[in-house]
Amino acid sequence: MAARFQTFDETSDRAASGPRVAALRAELARQGLDGFIVPRADRYQNEYVPPSDERLAWIAGFTGSAGSAVVHADRAAVFVDGRYTLQAREQIDTELFEIVHLTDTPLDQWIEMTLREGQKVGYDPWLHTVEGVVRLT
Repeated sequence: MAARFQTFDETSDRAASGPRVAALRAELARQGLDGFIVPRADRYQNEYVPPSDERLAWIAGFTGSAGSAVVHADRAAVFVDGRYTLQAREQIDTELFEIVHLTDTPLDQWIEMTLREGQKVGYDPWLHTVEGVVRLT
């Protein structure tokens, strides 16, 4: 019987990450931004998102149900919890992305440690909660 609502096909594409990160970095430069946050959630903050909202898988190749990525001009990281450390290493190009355990180094702390004074990070306001934006600010 074919799945009607969910598929278990592997959608990770590690090889596509390089050109996609390069394109994002070019757009960041064009927009005058120093970084961009790519969350796993969709605009409804769902844990499981439709294929059209698989932004984290698209940019980093990671298909777990929780995580985020940050792409700066000179470095990038994917944030996962303990459930996904093995999967992240298998799916993510570690030449492009540092894999960060989000309990040890939360996203907001990593951004604070990696940005210099005056640098700006972009985000899609539809994909973050108000509380999340306040924490990142």
